[in-house]
Amino acid sequence: MSESALAFFATLTQTDSQVREQVRQASTPMHVVNLAKEKGHVFTQATMMKMQAEKLKDLHDDHINSASSWGEALLICFGEHS
Repeated sequence: MSESALAFFATLTQTDSQVREQVRQASTPMHVVNLAKEKGHVFTQATMMKMQAEKLKDLHDDHINSASSWGEALLICFGEHS
């Protein structure tokens, strides 16, 4: 359930510019978990960080180096590269 909620939230970040900007400005994983919960997507910080680690290992360094914040790095993992 937690992983499917995270997947739905990741999709939301791609379709809702306001949510995407809130994630971009997130300074910690817990900020994103709380934002997702407010939007009805409940998952744990551990689930999100595990997903992020899995996605980061497959990304080229140039994508990761372009992130200017923790939240922006997460958006890159969610598939949002702008």
